[in-house]
Amino acid sequence: MSQQNFNDNIVNWTFENYATLASLVSGIAICLLVFYIYSRSGSLIFLRDLMWRFFGGSTKFETEDYENIRKNLREVEYYRFEFNIPAQNLADTKLAEEWIKKNGFCHRDVARVRKYIDWKDFNSLTFKEALFSKYAQYMFFGLLFIFFLIISISAPLTNAKYLMVSLRDAPEAPSFYLSEGDAKFSFFRSTPTLTEKECQSPESLKEIFNKEFTEKNINIICSLFDDKKYREHVNNGLKGQRGLLLTIIATSIFSVFCILVRISRSSIAKKLHEKIHPPKRKIFKK
Repeated sequence: MSQQNFNDNIVNWTFENYATLASLVSGIAICLLVFYIYSRSGSLIFLRDLMWRFFGGSTKFETEDYENIRKNLREVEYYRFEFNIPAQNLADTKLAEEWIKKNGFCHRDVARVRKYIDWKDFNSLTFKEALFSKYAQYMFFGLLFIFFLIISISAPLTNAKYLMVSLRDAPEAPSFYLSEGDAKFSFFRSTPTLTEKECQSPESLKEIFNKEFTEKNINIICSLFDDKKYREHVNNGLKGQRGLLLTIIATSIFSVFCILVRISRSSIAKKLHEKIHPPKRKIFKK
């Protein structure tokens, strides 16, 4: 296939599938938005109201008691979404407000540390101290170090010229590395290497034979160089390897972001907890 035909195929594919891709992305975005609203508000009464009104349904009850119940449900849903406090009724909202004002908290801080508060009993709200203990902090920083280590190791490997492979018919043999022109048998050492020229020299091959790579295994590797599509296979493998590494890096970066958010929120939770229960100061006697 010529380069022109290849480019034409790309353009045709892009425009032919643009509507499908746009619809797919839009659908996923809408689903994520609805999920976010539901996870924060705990219900989708507003969405049901929109559908009801769209089909011509009545917007209010004629009976006053039912109308008050309807308004209270929507008031609680709006309160949950606005302040990220999982109240179940208006009584819970009042108790939550009293607790916030009594302790001098900020609504924004309470919303950010929702998962660090035990909301089972609004008459006696408490913090989940285990989530922001020293051990939890050490664990988060340990995970942060691990993901930074993964990123620092994976990033340079995205430009690697060698593809890590193994022999299918010799599972006992360790993995080795192929490039367009040679093969090497150690990740850290650049020698010894095996090239097509060395494969034609029995003396050179004897220097490479060892317990892990027998003569049979080396001959199999040498046969790879005879394949006309060898370079194409290596390049395709490198693309797949690079894609996997980039996926690992992207996942690690996202994990680092989530951990930093978690550390930040645990610090806020600890600060709010210390407002209620100030840490005891150690007094040393002289």
